Amino acid sequence: MFWRFKGIIIYFIIFVVIFQLLPQSTFAQEASGQREKEEVVLFSQEPDLEIEMFKESLSDEVLVNIPDDTLVELIETEENVSLIRYFQESSEGQVEWTGYVQNLHIIPSDNAQEFRQLRLEPEFDLENDQKSLIRESVSTKEEEKQVSTPGMMKEAPETFSGPSATEDVFNGVVIAKKTNVYINPNKSQILKSYNKGDILTYRKFDSNWHITDVTINGKTQPGFIRIDDIETAVVPQKKLKGVAIKSPVHVYSTASTGSKVLKSYEYGAILSYKTFTDGWNEMTVQVDGKSQTGYVQTADVGDLKTKLKGYALFDPVYVHSRTDKKSTKLKKYKKGSILQYRAYNTDWFQVDVVINGKNQTGFIHKNDVNNNPPLLSGYAFKSPTYVFGSRNKSGSKLKTYKKGDILKYRPFDSNWYTATVKIGGKDKTGYIHKNDVTEKPPLLTGYALKDSSFVYGSTSKNGKKLKTYRKGQSLKYRSYNSSWYTATVKIGGKPRTGYIHKNDVGEKPPVLKGFAKNASTYIYSKPDRKSSKLKKYKKGHQLNYYYHNSSWYKATVVVKGKSRTGYIHAKDVGKATDISFVNPKKVYSYNQMAADIKSLQKAYPDLIKYKVVGKSEYGRNIYAVSLGKGKPTTFINGSHHAREWLTTNLNMYMLEEYSKAYHKKKKIKGYDVRKILNETTIWFVPMVNPDGVTLQQQGLKAFPKSTHASFIVMNNGSTNFKRWKANGKGVDLNRQYDAGWKTIKGNPGRPSYKNYKGKAPATASEVKAVLKLEAETRPEIAVAYHSSGKILYWNYKQKGAGYKRDHAYAKTIGKMTGYRLIYPGPNPSGGGFTDWFIQKRKRPGFTPEISRYVIETNPPVSEFSGAWKENQAVGLYVAQESAKLYKARTKKKK
Repeated sequence: MFWRFKGIIIYFIIFVVIFQLLPQSTFAQEASGQREKEEVVLFSQEPDLEIEMFKESLSDEVLVNIPDDTLVELIETEENVSLIRYFQESSEGQVEWTGYVQNLHIIPSDNAQEFRQLRLEPEFDLENDQKSLIRESVSTKEEEKQVSTPGMMKEAPETFSGPSATEDVFNGVVIAKKTNVYINPNKSQILKSYNKGDILTYRKFDSNWHITDVTINGKTQPGFIRIDDIETAVVPQKKLKGVAIKSPVHVYSTASTGSKVLKSYEYGAILSYKTFTDGWNEMTVQVDGKSQTGYVQTADVGDLKTKLKGYALFDPVYVHSRTDKKSTKLKKYKKGSILQYRAYNTDWFQVDVVINGKNQTGFIHKNDVNNNPPLLSGYAFKSPTYVFGSRNKSGSKLKTYKKGDILKYRPFDSNWYTATVKIGGKDKTGYIHKNDVTEKPPLLTGYALKDSSFVYGSTSKNGKKLKTYRKGQSLKYRSYNSSWYTATVKIGGKPRTGYIHKNDVGEKPPVLKGFAKNASTYIYSKPDRKSSKLKKYKKGHQLNYYYHNSSWYKATVVVKGKSRTGYIHAKDVGKATDISFVNPKKVYSYNQMAADIKSLQKAYPDLIKYKVVGKSEYGRNIYAVSLGKGKPTTFINGSHHAREWLTTNLNMYMLEEYSKAYHKKKKIKGYDVRKILNETTIWFVPMVNPDGVTLQQQGLKAFPKSTHASFIVMNNGSTNFKRWKANGKGVDLNRQYDAGWKTIKGNPGRPSYKNYKGKAPATASEVKAVLKLEAETRPEIAVAYHSSGKILYWNYKQKGAGYKRDHAYAKTIGKMTGYRLIYPGPNPSGGGFTDWFIQKRKRPGFTPEISRYVIETNPPVSEFSGAWKENQAVGLYVAQESAKLYKARTKKKK
């Protein structure tokens, strides 16, 4: 309520004086039984406001609102309120009201006219002038009371004989940290001690001492205090009005900042006080409804003309023509603008503005400004934008931001903002130049970072996609928040605002990687196929380039030792999944395989890795290639026998097609390639016997002349090596494994183009490499591809559960391929990789023969299409089952 919050400070002293005067006459009249009507005038805090009358003394129930400057009858006075009678004029006549009003509103009727005049004056001090009026009305009685009231002791104590104290009484403040009052100037005994800031009343005694009264054990006696320990208050005290120039400004219980804070005021608050000492003013404040004298530092207040500095808190903040927010708006300021103004009243500041070249005074509401700079949000306008360690662009740089980054800062002066940044995990204040930031997000140019970067209809990747950009394509957008940009796109010919995720675009164009799709792929001097050709690449060659437009890419090439910018047509390059690296429908050489392995690894680096696990007898690399990301492993190999190189075609094509399907998220024969390869890893050795394959395909020219004679001898005198089956040393690699090796049938006893098992098992370099890889990877299932007969070997002396398990797998593979299962007798001829794997590891192993039966030569390339159709899902099936076996085995160990 109005008088509760604003009037209580101003009127409290009035009540104290009235209460001393009024009850005496009231009680006297009641005692004699002759109560006279006493009239008083009610005044509100400001002219034309109303005073509330309450039903009960402690009630909040308002009976009626009484107009300002109304004559009423005083019935009874209590501590804080008085009972009055008020006659209200109405159309129906006079209505009598009896209720309670705050004593703070009551002025004796004899002084009402003088009060009316005083409160119209600009320098009117409501509190002190009202108090003076009431004192004048009771001056006679006060003088009588003073006659009978004993004053201060004016004589020195009996224990001291010397000059007498003066009659003038002074007030002062203790300025020493601890000040003692002595029984005499000789400091023979301390009567009492005071702290710095305590207020004392005293008389002058001599040039070194004051005399003051102290109470000891309920008795008052004079004591002596040194002049240097106390600062005397100014006389006479002047009544002043000023403004708080700090935030907050404290009013203390004594003239010491170490004393209790009675009340605090915000920057710019108008204060009324009196002079006290050079460093302190005296001020009356309301504390818990009671008036209390406090002290405010002179350095914390200024006169009413003091220019205050503050900041606009909102956007916009208006300067009004009058102290009314509905009045004309003279000027507006942005949030954070630095303003200068003067105190005007409790709700408004006064400010000078220039309107159409003329100076004009306006008003800003106190709620719209503050001396604490507000936190602003803006955007980096330059790239880079720096936070400096000082207000100097040549100074140290604390932090760097990109153009468009969202920043938080506070105004500091006309050229700089302050910003808090983290340095080494600690907050540090830095400075941003005002020219380096903007309140509106700048238009940014960036590039799509993903193959498909979308503009969404909302700030959600689950929202509608408005537009799609290709990787490297340029875009225009603005910052929206910490995760999103806004972009304007055309939808149906109309502009529409969409949103791009910040992870999907970047300020630098990404390097695009692709592969030449044509047998001859050209780099042109201009984005035109008719322009000159700068360079040529073979199909499958990996290229780096940048987006130029929807039809062309831009690339840097070196021509005659100099860098040139050229252009590649978008149709001439593509992703790995757009082209085929492996051509399985041709004679597939060792060199081609090695090149394709490296190309596939570059094309699918997330899936494919390769390593050399050994060397052939003539030093050719034996490559092992892994495909997948899981722990369970499967092992697939080909070309143990030289003339069966079509199995290498199958291995390599399987490797590529599985990789393509993974990235295209496609299934092969119902098998989820992506799921399987995420959970398992397939290891391939596509060509176990590179020397034998090379000899079978190319003849003696691929080997040193010094070896030709021995090759011819091993080939029974023939120079036609199309029937060659062994490795480069005449050893049949699929008779080299230590499984029934001693009992192998049909061994010629010497190196030969076929069937020679060697002097001992696992002595051939190629077999050693295979066994090394197997030991490192420990596959759950192994498949060794061979190429003649369309049959499936799956059994080598298994019994019981192992036989049943492997038979079930074999029947599934037989159904997938159409191959006939071979059931060997009790003493099968061993030495093969599958025989060894089944016997040694007690795990499933299979040998599919992928083509129709041919005699003493390689199957024709025409057999590949059928072989692929039959076997395309075999690798996925065995990988899937390997994951199951691995899971069961590891679970059993636990």
